[in-house]
Order: sequence, then structure tokens, then C-alpha cells
Amino acid sequence: MSMPKSNGTEAHVQVAVRARPLNQREIDLKSPVIITIHGSQIFVNKSQEKHHTPKAFSYDFCFDSMRLDNSNYASQEFIFNKLGIEIVKHAFEGYNACIFAYGQTGSGKSYTMMGIHNDRGIIPRLSQC
Repeated sequence: MSMPKSNGTEAHVQVAVRARPLNQREIDLKSPVIITIHGSQIFVNKSQEKHHTPKAFSYDFCFDSMRLDNSNYASQEFIFNKLGIEIVKHAFEGYNACIFAYGQTGSGKSYTMMGIHNDRGIIPRLSQC
């Protein structure tokens, strides 16, 4: 999201990251979950050793959609309320607004942006504002 500041210069781009659940292949292979999310940080722990320090990455938004039973689970509606509503608001105020998804094949871009019939993504929700 980019908005002009009062002096006419551009504000910053915001970055959001969404962690998806393991897919069936990863479950079948008993792949370990190597990330944890705390607020706006993602911690990657590639080693199962006790004394290994996870690598931390900070973003504007971090959404945990790995497990439905997680109290911090980020649903399609939650993500839209955090990202989509601001985009629409700024667009109607006359500012440029853009949202795009980037990532590996199978990482959840289409699901986040489009969703499925009974669980709409950002774009169908934007079109109904």
C-alpha cells in the first residue's frame, strides 16, 4: 500500500506474510513445522537442536493460517479486514493502491486472493465493497 505523505513524498510499501497449513504430501512425509509466528515476526528453525537459535524475520503483518485450532488462526475474513478494507479506503480517497501475491507454486496465493465458493478471498470481497 502506498500513500503520499503530507509533503508529497511516497509512504512505504507494506508486506504481509501468510503461513499456510501443511499440504498432504508434507503430512505424508511427516515434515516438521519449522516456523512460528509471534506478532509481526516469523521465526524459522531449520534445526531440531535445543541450542539452535531460530532466524527471525519481521514484516508489517504476519498471518498464521497453519492450523484451524490455533487461537491466532487467520481466516480469509480476518485477512481481508486487516488488508483489504484499508486498500479500498485509500483507493476511494484517491490514492494509488495495489495488492499482489508472490510466492512459490502451491504456497496459497490463489486461495488468499480468490478463495473458494464458501470462503471468499480478498478480490471477491473487494468487489463487494
